[in-house]
Amino acid sequence: MTPHKRTAKELFESGAHCAQAALGALCDVTGLSLEDSLALSASFGGGVGRMREMCGALSGILIAVGLQFGRYPLGDEDTAANKDRHYRLTQYVCAEFKRKTGSVFCYRLLDLPHAAQVPVSQPRTQDFYHARPCLDLVLAAVEVFDELLEAEQNGTLEDLISTERAADTTAYLNE
Repeated sequence: MTPHKRTAKELFESGAHCAQAALGALCDVTGLSLEDSLALSASFGGGVGRMREMCGALSGILIAVGLQFGRYPLGDEDTAANKDRHYRLTQYVCAEFKRKTGSVFCYRLLDLPHAAQVPVSQPRTQDFYHARPCLDLVLAAVEVFDELLEAEQNGTLEDLISTERAADTTAYLNE
């Protein structure tokens, strides 16, 4: 198990929700303190406040993607191109998460109705951990982020998010 996955697992098993465990595991990359990571991602658990929309684990790593790759100046001739590059990167990350898990949506991943749920956490019991795939989703999200870092280090990231590949990525996300 990678260090990021190990940290994510420890955080999740300590009571962090999906987004907090995913983002909190990446403090060494984001430069955020664990306290700030947990606070920044606090609203994203349960598919954003238990509304069962985008998976919290995916939301957590997307915050890290923004911190790591989303820094660019505004108001110059490259702003639109930089924004578009980041949109391609974001869709790529979402597509990779979907490939690993089957969906980007919490309600689908948990086989629940597409509806907001009462905003009350379920007790973290052994039954909870056995019935829910949440820890596996957190580990898959962290793995996607680690693969993104590896692609950046190997010099293959730009190819993965090229404009030529973007249409296929978008089509996959729309399936």
